[in-house]
Amino acid sequence: MTHDHDEKSAVRRPARTTGASLTPERKASLKEGLLESVSRSMTVVRGDSEDWQKVLPGVFVQILHEDANAGVQTALWRLEPGARIPAHPHHIDEECYLLEGSLEHRDERYEAGDYMLAPAGTRHSTINSRHGALMLIRGGRMTWRDRLVLRAALTLGR
Repeated sequence: MTHDHDEKSAVRRPARTTGASLTPERKASLKEGLLESVSRSMTVVRGDSEDWQKVLPGVFVQILHEDANAGVQTALWRLEPGARIPAHPHHIDEECYLLEGSLEHRDERYEAGDYMLAPAGTRHSTINSRHGALMLIRGGRMTWRDRLVLRAALTLGR
């Protein structure tokens, strides 16, 4: 393959070919190969996806990415007005970015644009959302056992 050399930088670029030098079959083959490589290398969850799971009354989760080997997931959490998440521990660091709405935790109020980090080994007290919220959370994978424990804690009023 020949390369053009940009004198202003050390970037080497493939030599340009004109569309006229490629047959329609070759163009189609290149396009198909490019689209296939992009689809293999990216995971896309569309904003209008309806793949939300109810984990607690008024609390819904949409998993964006899971790394089973590391035990980590990235997810959107949607809380309806009045929803709450009971006290729970963090076995690994949990990052939370509040995209919309607000939360109350202990005596603190968090609003859209706030970032929180719950380090491994810490424990949340109950989290409330009077007006609803949407959060992006990266932390430990939520298992069925975790869901049962949260539901039990909610039932017991913790």
